[in-house]
Amino acid sequence: MSDQGKGVTALGYALLGQISIASRSGYALRMVFETTPMGSYSSSPGSIYPALKSLCAKGLARTVGQGRGGRYEITTAGAELLDRWLRQPVTAEEVARRLDLALLRFAFLMAHPDRGLTHAFLRSFETATAARAAELKAFLDTEPGAAMPLQARLAVEHGQRSLETSARWAADSLRRLTAEQGE
Repeated sequence: MSDQGKGVTALGYALLGQISIASRSGYALRMVFETTPMGSYSSSPGSIYPALKSLCAKGLARTVGQGRGGRYEITTAGAELLDRWLRQPVTAEEVARRLDLALLRFAFLMAHPDRGLTHAFLRSFETATAARAAELKAFLDTEPGAAMPLQARLAVEHGQRSLETSARWAADSLRRLTAEQGE
């Protein structure tokens, strides 16, 4: 990854995705995070504005206009970085550590001109979530897993079942998109 992509946070990718769809003011970006399911990202000015400043410093975004009419837009370098991020296959490690980031990529694929990327994403998401669920099941079947206190085992089982559900969701979503697109 280029130096420009180093240090881009989850919030940074969320902001790049939003301004790739349409240039927006900082306030409008804050409202996206405050009024949509993207609320897991902070809508605080103390989070949004430093993240935007960092994206601008890296050459991934720029400001257009000033004052109330000012807004942020993605640069060519930002669009290239976002494209590389969107094209990454989902891995079992990613679903173990940052499932939210994988799903954020899925959400931004709706605006990508290469519709095949959504299908590729769903296939890799299904594979990765199923693999991670199988890892958790295998762990529970080992001595350390079997020796865990019941409440801890139940927590791991929740993760396993959630990932199995995610794998089924991906397969179903791929079928539905394929049917809708007449493929």
